[in-house]
Order: sequence, then C-alpha cells, then structure tokens
Amino acid sequence: MVTFFIVVVTSLLVASLLHRWFKRPSVKHVKGPPSPSFWLGHQRVLRDQDNAGDLETKWRREYGTLYRIGGCLGFATPRLSNTFSILHVLILGLITGKGLGIVTGEPHHRQRKILNPAFSTAQLRNSQVIFQRCSDKLVNGIKGSLTGTGTGDTINICVWTSKATLDIIGLAFFRYDFSSLDGSETELEQVMKHLFTAPQTNPSAAELILIDLTRVLPDAVLELLRLFPTREVRQLLSVGNAAKKTAREITVSHNGMQTSEGGRDILDILVKARWAGKMQDDEIEGQLMTFVIAANETSSTSLSWLLYELAVHPEHQSIIRAELKQSNDYDSMPFLNAAIKESLRLHSNIPSLIHTAPHDDILPLSGGKTLAVPKGQTLVCSAYLYNRLPSLWGDDTEEWNPARFLDKPMSVSLGVYANLMSFGAGPRSCIGWRFAWSMKYRVMEIQTILANLILNFEFSLPEGGVEILRFPGSPAVVPIVKGEAHLGSQLPLRVRVLE
Repeated sequence: MVTFFIVVVTSLLVASLLHRWFKRPSVKHVKGPPSPSFWLGHQRVLRDQDNAGDLETKWRREYGTLYRIGGCLGFATPRLSNTFSILHVLILGLITGKGLGIVTGEPHHRQRKILNPAFSTAQLRNSQVIFQRCSDKLVNGIKGSLTGTGTGDTINICVWTSKATLDIIGLAFFRYDFSSLDGSETELEQVMKHLFTAPQTNPSAAELILIDLTRVLPDAVLELLRLFPTREVRQLLSVGNAAKKTAREITVSHNGMQTSEGGRDILDILVKARWAGKMQDDEIEGQLMTFVIAANETSSTSLSWLLYELAVHPEHQSIIRAELKQSNDYDSMPFLNAAIKESLRLHSNIPSLIHTAPHDDILPLSGGKTLAVPKGQTLVCSAYLYNRLPSLWGDDTEEWNPARFLDKPMSVSLGVYANLMSFGAGPRSCIGWRFAWSMKYRVMEIQTILANLILNFEFSLPEGGVEILRFPGSPAVVPIVKGEAHLGSQLPLRVRVLE
C-alpha cells in the first residue's frame, strides 16, 4: 500500500513537471551567463558564493540590468534591476496565500480594507510610546549585559535588536507581551534563531531541485512536497507551527481582556472581522504569523546592519548624536534619516521579489526597448541590484555614503520610501507588509531605537576586526560572521556606555 502511494505521488509530480517543462516559455533571446548544469542551473553557484549579491553584481555588469539565469531542470528565469521593468512587473501582485503579505486579488483588497484603520495617524502615535518604552528596556538590557570596563564589551547586536522588535510587535499590534527583553524566550524565538541560515547551509542537489520546483509547480502539486520535506521545508514548517501556536495564544489572551479604546488595534479589528464573517480563522492566523515573523525579521535585521555601518564610521555617530541633542523631532534630523535610508539601500532586507506573468505582456525596458513576456514566465525583480545601480545612485554605489540622500531629489520614483526597492514597489509594496503605512511604522521604530542607542552607547568593531558577510541562498539579507554560518545571524559589535 505504501509503495503504491509513493508511486502515485511520484507519478503526479513527474507528470506536472513534464507538463510545465514542455510548456515553459523560452527566454533564450535574453542574454545571461551560461548555465553550468541542466540539473542545477545556477542554483549551486549562487548558494556557494561567499557573499550574497557578488555574483549578481558581476552578471549585471556583464549583461546589463536584464539578464537570464539558469534554474534547475532547464528552467530559466529573467532577472530584472531596471526601473521601468520593475515598476511594470510589481503592479501585477501575484503571490498567493492566506496572510496579508502574500494574498492577491479580492482577498488582498478585502484584508487591506479591514486592516487600514489599525495604521491611522492616531495609532502610529500610540505606537511611538511603545517604541520608546521598549527602546528604554533595550538600553537597560544591554547595559546590564556589559562588564563595565572602560573599553566596552563585544555583543551580538542581532540578538538584542530581535528581542526589541519582537516585544514592540506584540505590544503595539496585539497588546501581547512576549517579555523577550525581560529574559523570556518563547518557542518561536528558539526556532527563528537559524531561520534563514541553518537550513540553507550546504544543501544537497536534491534539496536544491526541490526548492527550485516551488517556482514552477502548481500549488496543489506543491502540497505533495510536504510529504518529502527538505531540511529547509522542515525548518520553515517548525517556525510556521510555532507561529501558529503563538497566534492562538495571542487570540486566547485577547478573549479575556477589554478591547482597546476605539477597538482599533490589529487584533481587535481581526476579531471583529471574524465575528462579522469577513475573515476566516485561517486568515486571522495568517495575519498574526505575517506580522510576528516577517515584521520582526525585517525590522531587527535593518537595525543590526545600520548599527554595523555606524560602527564602521564612528564619525557619523557623532553627527547623529549632535542632531539628537538639538531637537526632539526625528523627522527634522537630516543626517539621522539619511543614515537610515542609506542602510536600507545598501542592505535591503529582501534581495529579490519573484513574480509570474498572468498573461502575455510587453515589458518596458530602458532606452525605449521592450521585452515580450509570455504567460507563465517567472520574473525575478532584484531589489539588491536596483538599490546599487550606478545610473541611479552614483559611482560609489557599493559604498556607504549617507550624504547621497542629502543632495537633490532623484528624478525617478519607484518605491514607497526614498526611491528604494527595500520595501518593494507598486500597490503591493513591501514584501512583508506591502503598504506605505508599513514604511511609516518601520521608520518610526528604527528612528526611536537608533536615537536611544546612539545617545547611550558608542559602537565600534571588535578588537582585531571581524568580516561580516551576507548569507547566500537566504530569502532575507542576513548578516553572518565568515566561517560561522552554522551559528546563525551574527553581527558582533563592541559597545561602550557613554558617560
């Protein structure tokens, strides 16, 4: 019986794959690096590069802002970093799922309409109080972990930023206290420690093929792959199960308390939508999981990279510190905001966005050229490459230079914040959150935490230096120490308390 079942499942997978392979759109006319393998395409070399983005940058210089890369089993994918092309593609909004970050069509519009009141100006002001309270606890927590020596101590700043952003998400959105900064560690925190590194370390050829098949097989067939999970799928499932458990705990805790004033926090709105029959239980769980996982990772990683760059450039800490002593209005501090924008440019949370054309289309390219895109073609829009285009950002695009955001505005506008693709673009902007209000929330959060940290600490690189890399093969741009990917996200910085 078991053997028969395996044969049936395998036959369905093979039949679906052959159907997709023979009907796959041809992109041979798009230039790109020769595929080193029919079976693995460029997936192995992309995973094996030391620093995520290095190969993509090399190919962009050789083939331009539109080039083709090889996928597993002969599937090829165009990769875009051209402004006009990305704007056109991201309007399509085609990723499916139950949470706000991935649904499309009617569910997307319905969920967005339901949740919009949670991100009013008044709600953002209320969140500011929580940002400040949690950033104060973050400062005290870091101080308590230091030995008190005059030269400071080295800590993994990723651990601390993750604790702060998780507590903020719980309190600001759900009135739920994870108490991470108080020393508690939930099951979700434990499984998320190596979310974007451990399962991607040294994948086998079979794992690479299975991972790549998720881009070409229909959803119904993909469900069968759960029966043969790779290490990556098992890790994601463990995080998903922990997140679902957390979502249910949040919902249960909410049932025993009064609704917030006006009933406008996210959980209030979701529960009322369920009572009114506007949302199903699995959609509500999807929202909670999206906010807890995606928001926490993107915000904490952004803060970690920003503090790293300021540690490399201590003179910029002094400029920000001087601005903070002259004003209490974060939006009126030009260099503080320029540093945030430059860090988001140089270290975009999401390296690329994957979309599939729902119908035949014509893709506009620069120079008045076009590209015919057949229905079903997968397109990869590279936020990493776009944010580093010399034609947009200057010849020093690979370097940290906040001053570029102090100059005149750029003539091209793509993203919802500072012309960056770090939050995505189009009406479904921001890969984890999707909307302009997410940008406001995240920037306010980063401003508040950064200000408190810079006023209380001086950041520098550890004695003897440290080589920080971008982990390849991860859906997020995660910092790691060279040779220590197995230890997960790491960004060691020397921290000294200011008198």
